Amino acid sequence: MASTQPLRVAGRNGPPPAFVAPILGLAAVGALVMVPLVALAAIPLVLAALMAVGGVVAFGLSVWALIEGLAAFERWIESDRRFQQ
Repeated sequence: MASTQPLRVAGRNGPPPAFVAPILGLAAVGALVMVPLVALAAIPLVLAALMAVGGVVAFGLSVWALIEGLAAFERWIESDRRFQQ
């Protein structure tokens, strides 16, 4: 049967050990460099998504305009005397 002893957490007061401080400093500098780089890398993805949405919208409007144009052409043929029998 497993024992249920509470975990002991070492209480530390004061600065971290000398070998940990440079690692923490490098991690902070790395975060300052990586966050803007990730943000800059997202720009092409956002632009690509916007262009894809714009392409779909342009295609839909083109199809709608084609259908409307064909409907207008049909109405013109039906009303023009040259095509009446």
